[in-house]
Amino acid sequence: MIELHIGGATTASILVSVIVIFFLVFAFSFAFGDIPSGESRFSKEWLAAWSHATLPRLIAAALFSAALFAGSSLYGDGDPGSGPASAAGCDDPVAPLTGGEVTDARILLGSEGMLQIADAAADGRVDGAQTLFFSLNAHSLTHDIDAPLRAVDEGLARDLCRRVIVLENQMAGTLDVAVIEREARAIADMLAQARDVLANAPPSSSSASALDPCSNPIGAVTSDPLTAARLSSVIDTYRQVDRDALAAPADELRAAFGGDAHNLSHNIDGPLRRADLQLALDLCHSVLQIEREFAGDYNRDVIAAESLTTARILEEAGTTLGILE
Repeated sequence: MIELHIGGATTASILVSVIVIFFLVFAFSFAFGDIPSGESRFSKEWLAAWSHATLPRLIAAALFSAALFAGSSLYGDGDPGSGPASAAGCDDPVAPLTGGEVTDARILLGSEGMLQIADAAADGRVDGAQTLFFSLNAHSLTHDIDAPLRAVDEGLARDLCRRVIVLENQMAGTLDVAVIEREARAIADMLAQARDVLANAPPSSSSASALDPCSNPIGAVTSDPLTAARLSSVIDTYRQVDRDALAAPADELRAAFGGDAHNLSHNIDGPLRRADLQLALDLCHSVLQIEREFAGDYNRDVIAAESLTTARILEEAGTTLGILE
């Protein structure tokens, strides 16, 4: 969704483009301009003929360059995402990227993903922010959520779209960490708003308004096998989050939860549902509560309690599935 992004360039870079355009006009006119019969280049007659042939080109180049420069001044130096160029690109619905269902849990993960991108940018890790943006559910969600959100709150959908355009263009080339951090945090906040809007929408308006996001199986996010060593490591991680929740920095807790601890909760869902549906639902609801806290209220007591609950459920799940003894 990268446009002819005048707003992505600075006024200085547009000025360079103007100079190059004029230079090329002169160069082509000089090389291919007519030479009056019997005259040589740089003669009085040749200069007059060359000027006559070049003038229309100069006028056209000047008009085009002036329009380009004006566009840069209007859209390039203002608040990203607020200019008419971005607005025009978001007047119509955005095509989905995956076609996947927009569930409450997915919105929460998308919001959390945007916060991870913002944190990476704040730390100056541009490559990390790019990798997270293009690999996480966060980016695809901003496309997939447009249609259901637009059906119930068109204004919020357009605002979200504008912010995403700015972030996409940043990731594609500009890479201003301050802008990336600001826009990613703004998108995370808008996704939180969208979650509330969709949760309260009529059932026919949005697939995200299901009463229980855990009612359907959760897709695996990696192909890593469910081994005893992996499950034990994840259980230890949840117990560590429980111990550290009241004192550890938020970024450390998010990083611990956002790694394999989160991935395994998806990967184990399918096998566990087939073996013990109620246990699978209990695990899903506990992990979902942790996701909600990281994405919104951030109640450390709840994070600690649910992390301990998740660890205990995973121990029982491991025994049920024959992974742990």
